[in-house]
Amino acid sequence: MSSFDISKYREMFLEESVELFESADNVLLEAENNGTLNDEEMGQLFRDVHTLKGSGASVELKLFAEFTHDVENMMDKLRNHQIEFQPEMVDTLMAGLDVMKELLELEVAEELTRETFTEMTQDLLIEIRKYINGEAPSSSEPKQVTSQPVQNEKTSSTQASNPSNSLGQSYGFFKEELNGTSSNDFDTQPYGFFDETIINLNDESDNFGFFDDDLQMSAFNSGSKEAKRVQQEETDDSDFFDDMPELDPNSKIEQINNHIASSNSATPQQQAASAAGAKKAADRTKEKTVATTNNIRVNLDKIDLLMNNVGDLVITNAMLTQFTTTIEDSKTRVSVLERLDLLERHIRDMQDSIMSIRMVPMESIYSKFPKVVRDISKKLGKKVEFKHYGDNVEIDKAMIEGLTDPLMHIIRNSLDHGLETPEERVKSGKDEVGFITISAEQANGQMIITIEDNGRGINADKVAQKAFDNGLIDENQLASMSANDKAMLVFGAGVSTADKITDISGRGVGMDVVKTNIQKLGGAIRLDTAVGVGTTITIVLPLTLAILDGLDIAVGTHKYILPLSSIVESLQPTTDMIKRIGDGTQDLLMLREEFIPVVKVYKLFGIEPKYRKIEDGMLIVVKSGNMKVALFIDEFLHQHQVVVKPLDKNFRSVEGIGAATVRGDGSIGLILDILGIINAQKKVEKQHIKEAQKAS
Repeated sequence: MSSFDISKYREMFLEESVELFESADNVLLEAENNGTLNDEEMGQLFRDVHTLKGSGASVELKLFAEFTHDVENMMDKLRNHQIEFQPEMVDTLMAGLDVMKELLELEVAEELTRETFTEMTQDLLIEIRKYINGEAPSSSEPKQVTSQPVQNEKTSSTQASNPSNSLGQSYGFFKEELNGTSSNDFDTQPYGFFDETIINLNDESDNFGFFDDDLQMSAFNSGSKEAKRVQQEETDDSDFFDDMPELDPNSKIEQINNHIASSNSATPQQQAASAAGAKKAADRTKEKTVATTNNIRVNLDKIDLLMNNVGDLVITNAMLTQFTTTIEDSKTRVSVLERLDLLERHIRDMQDSIMSIRMVPMESIYSKFPKVVRDISKKLGKKVEFKHYGDNVEIDKAMIEGLTDPLMHIIRNSLDHGLETPEERVKSGKDEVGFITISAEQANGQMIITIEDNGRGINADKVAQKAFDNGLIDENQLASMSANDKAMLVFGAGVSTADKITDISGRGVGMDVVKTNIQKLGGAIRLDTAVGVGTTITIVLPLTLAILDGLDIAVGTHKYILPLSSIVESLQPTTDMIKRIGDGTQDLLMLREEFIPVVKVYKLFGIEPKYRKIEDGMLIVVKSGNMKVALFIDEFLHQHQVVVKPLDKNFRSVEGIGAATVRGDGSIGLILDILGIINAQKKVEKQHIKEAQKAS
């Protein structure tokens, strides 16, 4: 098979491996918290690692599969109760998963040598193999270099005496029968996707690789070589390529009878527990099978292309509607317009369907954090409880990549800077276990994500001083800022409150990236903190970047699109509602005892308006996060759905303009960026303050 084909299948495996690693990590995290590992969890662990090994070998990741085989053996012993679970095993197994991830990354990049492999795995393999042999690992014992799977005497002798039963056949993508082969050398044993002899009669190993559904067949009816591999998963002391003895077709029945006999000797309570566990495992297997059958992986680019095609339909429909108004015969015109209205409804339904495909639950982001919290808290000697809410709240798949890194930075920061050590917490009258909570909800057409900790809070003065030292603010700004404004400076470049640099944080690069990435997603970030109490960070995002409901507004001869989700209300102001401050250049809208800055859109974009007097035009109050401004425009027109087209690929960014769309007449419509407009207004206010200070 060509390297191109291999790389394609490796990419498929890498996607699958992310889910499998997360599944195994989460099971082990539960085991660490509970101090136990039940049969169902042991079976899940085995299936995850078994699939990683089999699929990894299928795409010729030999060293990855070699090490994974030992981890699988340990998990196989656990699930078969040949060794008893001990809480300290969790650390070894989690370390094994971490090494597997590193090996996978290096081998896919073709940067993994045998020497590097041995260096990375030898100490851990000693621990794993001692557990497999029922021994307790001792850190005082000398470490030995071991790079090949351990083989037992029984297995070796079986292979030597019965070469015809050997699994040393070539299991490539297209299986070849090689008579007389009986090698145990891992490097000569490629496993293939389409190996017809890979069978799976063990219910607990229902997910061998990518194409398992096609590989399940009955070995008992064929009486052929397939039968020789039925018991491979069940053999606790076999090597990856051990020969299987001839299997009598009735052996499975005998095993079942033995199991029934042993069950009859158990107590009623034990039988009930066993039956309940078996039913639960069967239900999970059934759910997993249904999910696998009903789901396919689709590249997001294909969905984007589909969305663009639907956008073209929207534009074409609008063009036809506009053209229809020129039809002179009123009866014909009305008839065509009715049909175009029906077409528009169908197109809207299609847009909604595509959007539902793009949406994924927040759980897909949350699943990455428990392991990070566990590893960092152990490293820092802190006790942390991680909680998450809103797992089923959905977000646009395209936003996940841009959101995961900022959230990871925030959580790492909370662990390092926010939460205190158990000793510090007890001294200050707190519980020694701190918490970090992340929650998500949808409100007013926006996604609101909150990250909260009950740590030491942020020293706002220290942050402000660091920002001042870095030249981000001047003395006048420092003197006039509120405590929360000072704390927000932690999102400035190079600002860090860390006393020393660690491999976790402290370089001042991270929180500025957080703010930048959130703004790229069209969102806003807010920080609330209290010293000794904790910190809450709130992120507000649009639900999707692909499509939005917009309101057409007019300023002079120009038309812009305002996202409906950002609109609070619209009004035609009276004279008593407008207050002027300073030298009369800044207007404020007084609305229900709240003062809201007025932004004159015609001034912002340098265009000639229809009205210059605020009372003659319209005000639309908009918000981003907890910030509000009132946009002064000439008039608002009608609302409609628009397909968002980014501008940054072809044009330089313009403050106040976020994206564009194509209108029904084929012209380009500019979509206003509310956060950009608010930031522009802040700059104007700061300039007015500076001028007033100079004048005084």
